Amino acid sequence: MPKKWFRRRSLKNKLDDGIFKSIVRETRELLDRRFHLLAEEFDDISKTKFNPLLLLITAPVYNLFSPLEVAERLQLGKAFHGDDTAFGRFGEEKILPLFGAKDCEEKKRGKGKWEPIDKEVLIDGTRYLVSIKAGPWTMNQSHANAMIEKLPAIHKATSSPVVLGILYGKPEHLNNKPELVARSMGHPDWFRYVVGRDFWEFVSGVRDVHIQLFRAIRQAQEEFAREHYDETFHEKLVANRLKIAASLRKVFDVGDDEDFWWTLFNNMF
Repeated sequence: MPKKWFRRRSLKNKLDDGIFKSIVRETRELLDRRFHLLAEEFDDISKTKFNPLLLLITAPVYNLFSPLEVAERLQLGKAFHGDDTAFGRFGEEKILPLFGAKDCEEKKRGKGKWEPIDKEVLIDGTRYLVSIKAGPWTMNQSHANAMIEKLPAIHKATSSPVVLGILYGKPEHLNNKPELVARSMGHPDWFRYVVGRDFWEFVSGVRDVHIQLFRAIRQAQEEFAREHYDETFHEKLVANRLKIAASLRKVFDVGDDEDFWWTLFNNMF
C-alpha cells in the first residue's frame, strides 16, 4: 500500500438511502440556483462586468463584433466562472458534511493559524483534520507554502492526523505540490494526501462510492429536466442573451453597424 494514503479499516458495500437522497437534493438545488441566476436574473448589461477596453482588445479572439456576441461572451463568462466557484463550495459545504465532515472549532478561534484546514471528520474513532482541494491541478505554490508553514504546529497542538483531500482525479494526475508538502515536512506519519475515489471512500466508508455519486447526480439531472421540459435551460439563456444585447444597444446607443465598437467608445468617453 502506498505510504501516502490513509484508508479505513473496512468499507460498506452500499450508501445509505438517506445520504443518497440528500446528494440528489443538494445537486438539484445547485442546478436550481444556477438556473435562477443565469436564466432568470442575469438579463441586463448593468448586471454584467462590462469592460469595453478588455472586450475590444480580445474581440478578434472571441469574434466580438456585435452586441449579441458581446452579450454571449459576458453571459458565458459569468456562467463558467460561477460554476468553477460553486463546485468547490458544493463539495466542501454540501456533500462532505453528509458524511460527517464539520467545521473545526479551533479554526473559528484562530483562523489565520488554521488557514490550511477546511473540515474535520471522525473515522474509525480518530479525528482527522482535512484540507480540501477541488482537483489534481488546483493546488498552487502559495497553498503548498501555507501547509508547509502551518501544518506542523496544527498537528502539535491537536495530535490529529491531517489529510489533504482532492475531490477528483487519480494519484498519477497530481501536480507536484502535494508531494512537495509531504517532502518538505519530512514525510511525517500524521500527514497524507488522498485523491479522488480513495478520498471519497475514506470519508464515506462506502466502497466505490463515486459510482453512487454519479447515480445521484444523474437522478438530479433527470428531475431538473422534467421540470423544465417545456423550455430548456439553454433556451432561457438565449432569451436572456437577447435581453442583455438589447440593453447594451439602449444604454450606449449603438446599433448593428459595421463597427459598433467605434460608436460604443464614442458614447462611453
